[in-house]
Amino acid sequence: MLRLAKKILTHIGIDVRNVHERLSGYSIKLAIKQNGYAEMLERLRTIVPDISNQESSEASTFNDYWELKRRTLHVFQCRMMLKALEMLQQDSLVVVDIGDSAGTHMLYLRDLTRNKFSLDTVSVNLDPRAIKKIEARGLKAVHCRAEELDLGGRSVDLFTSFQMVEHLHNPALFFRRLAKKSSCCRMVITVPYLKRSRVGLHHTRYGAVRPFFAEDEHIFELCPRDWELLILHAGWRVKHSEIYYQYPRRIPVVSTLLSWFWKNTDYEGFWGAVLEKDTTLSDCYQDWEN
Repeated sequence: MLRLAKKILTHIGIDVRNVHERLSGYSIKLAIKQNGYAEMLERLRTIVPDISNQESSEASTFNDYWELKRRTLHVFQCRMMLKALEMLQQDSLVVVDIGDSAGTHMLYLRDLTRNKFSLDTVSVNLDPRAIKKIEARGLKAVHCRAEELDLGGRSVDLFTSFQMVEHLHNPALFFRRLAKKSSCCRMVITVPYLKRSRVGLHHTRYGAVRPFFAEDEHIFELCPRDWELLILHAGWRVKHSEIYYQYPRRIPVVSTLLSWFWKNTDYEGFWGAVLEKDTTLSDCYQDWEN
């Protein structure tokens, strides 16, 4: 149906991309209002005014719509980080952001918690382009694969990982190694939200014969229930979770139509979780890869 609509619009001379971005932007603005995101969104813009270079693969197509879309997701992610930290009673924190593409979230967190914590951050990415961007902002960065991260016994108060674990070939091993090789007991993740799990591999699925990076490909796109099960198997337990929908909820007809639109053009939204280390069940499995 969407393909037919695109063909008709293109045939009569209408810019399909412009129509898509107008409708998507309208949907996101309604979601911002319904979720009460507006105040923090403006604050994030003050902290980091320019996010056009956030993702290496998006720099050439970035515009006002993509700024709004990505910044609204940042609000959701920042709220999840603050949720994970709200019970801590200490003066200083060490936060490790795994899969950090530009240092943006660590700059956000430093400002948002400046009256409560002294923050030391470490960003991790396998892409040297991301490492350069992070270090250019004066932040610490480690160049390695997420699954191979070794902090040398350094004490960590919070791990964060935003839109990263769906890019891993073995997310269970990633979570397991973090649980066993660090003393950190808290973690925050966000992933695309789907009602039904699926294998991504969109480049392979559509026969895109060209070089691409891990940043550009999803491997496993799981529903929240399956993520929770995998995470528990790997040594963590979900203590709190939320879904950010990219459209307003509970509006007759409008919500249904926008839900269908997002499912067929992008993702309905994003699932976020605050995790707490719990290896009780994980340790029962005797054949983990070391």
